[in-house]
Amino acid sequence: MIKKFVGDKKSITANSSDGRIWQGQLFQSGRVTKFSEATWKEVEELARKHGMRPADPTP
Repeated sequence: MIKKFVGDKKSITANSSDGRIWQGQLFQSGRVTKFSEATWKEVEELARKHGMRPADPTP
């Protein structure tokens, strides 16, 4: 399962095989920050903190 969030010069791509543990990358202004072992709530919080919205608005 892959989820994407987008914002002004920022994006997050997160993936999970079981829907519980997520890993992915935060792209912002040419920099890449990787994360792993995140919960879905943490991924959503990161997106909200950076002012991003889901790339695909369907749940």
